[in-house]
Amino acid sequence: MNDYIIKKQKILTEALKDSGASLVGYGDISILNTELSEKYPTAISLCIKYDRKIVDYLDNDEEAFHKHLSSLNPIMNKLIDIITSHLNFWKYEYKTIPIAIPIKNNKQLRNLECFSHKFAATRAGLGWIGKSSLLITSEYGPGVKLCTVLTNADFITAEPITKSSCGTCISCVRACPYNAVKNCNWNVGVKQDKLLDTFICNTKRLDFIPVIGRKSACGYCIKACIKGL
Repeated sequence: MNDYIIKKQKILTEALKDSGASLVGYGDISILNTELSEKYPTAISLCIKYDRKIVDYLDNDEEAFHKHLSSLNPIMNKLIDIITSHLNFWKYEYKTIPIAIPIKNNKQLRNLECFSHKFAATRAGLGWIGKSSLLITSEYGPGVKLCTVLTNADFITAEPITKSSCGTCISCVRACPYNAVKNCNWNVGVKQDKLLDTFICNTKRLDFIPVIGRKSACGYCIKACIKGL
């Protein structure tokens, strides 16, 4: 049985990487003990890396960074289609997690309840949560776009990552123009508000709507991270 499962995972992983996925992992999320995790105990976690040249230049051309982030959505949707078509063929059940939910105000941010792509990625062994509250991968730092599909497929899962490897580094803390990053190292017991003031981050980025017609992409913490490309 394990050989058959390994073969299916290899087929799926190769198909995803051939179509643009930079990292693919499989994680056990049953630790959540929720109705969702009981029905779909395995998370398939994907990362697409950012173009480092665009990230490095984002303080001079935020518009290019914004367009780059948007350009990754069609690729991610294609990857999701690959996952769901394979799971359908193998007769597994699944639930796709939305790629991104636009946040237009802090009231919406406060009331937002959704499954965490970052949690899935840590369970799949793809990275840890940095001081910036972003997923940090060894290969690409925080410069990745995330996607998650939950399933009842009995895939072999990775050893989860449960603590930060940021150590004493404060590059993202210094880089944040709004002092939103709090210089706290993550572990599985640390909540997001201990790492990042999400309301300050969101408010300051929303301030750009009258100027550029949308929320600022910012990204200084991504550019500053020494774990980057």
